Amino acid sequence: MSFHHRLIELESELIAKEESERGIAELTFECSLLLEEVEQEIGIKLAAKAPRDWRGWICYRRKNSMIICRGRSFAEGSIFKSYRVGLDTTAGADAISDYKRGYDVTPPQDIDHLLLNFGTGESIKTFLWYGENIAPYRLIYQAEVSSASSDELKSAIVEACVWIMKRPKDKTLNEFLKDCQ
Repeated sequence: MSFHHRLIELESELIAKEESERGIAELTFECSLLLEEVEQEIGIKLAAKAPRDWRGWICYRRKNSMIICRGRSFAEGSIFKSYRVGLDTTAGADAISDYKRGYDVTPPQDIDHLLLNFGTGESIKTFLWYGENIAPYRLIYQAEVSSASSDELKSAIVEACVWIMKRPKDKTLNEFLKDCQ
């Protein structure tokens, strides 16, 4: 990657962070529809009932955004056990309780995750960010909501999920992507 190309990429990411931080006061119909489509594709939400040994991708909403990460089932109750989906961490069951109580559930440091959110500039845009450990989010995808194809966004989510699954845990995303090139 050339120096000039990298500078343009950094500038684009800075602008995206500014627009994303401004956020949107209220989800538009198009934004809500986009979030619903992604939820349907992922299929299971945080705190949903699940089979005993379930593991997979989950999503949950935070204000006007969505988190996508790995989840697994946790036992609930003592006599008649049922199972619910929590974050794939040691404190995953706590996330279920917090989410059911309406608290804001922040992804812990030890789980890679995706953040799907919206921001304003000249138009409303959708952003897909990658987060690992306590590192800042890395922009993966951005597009105007009105012209954004949900298929493009879904492809970006799938590609990011592949990164998360394939990358060795001893490497950062940047190190992993450099090795892939």
